[in-house]
Amino acid sequence: MMQNATGQEIDYDAFKSQFDSNPQMKNLVDKFDADGITIKTKNKEKDQAVKADKSKSNIATSAKRAASNMLK
Repeated sequence: MMQNATGQEIDYDAFKSQFDSNPQMKNLVDKFDADGITIKTKNKEKDQAVKADKSKSNIATSAKRAASNMLK
């Protein structure tokens, strides 16, 4: 995909140029900025699901605590 895939450094502008001109890269790269590149992975989806489950658990715990306090 990129001719410079030999482990050599590439600057932001050169990568952006390659990213904009090569549609296949959009399927591989989640996001990029001057600090680095985030590759698309399935783990991201799992992380979001875990966060949602934890959030629901926290809400349920808070609701139980509030109900318990109201009933005192």
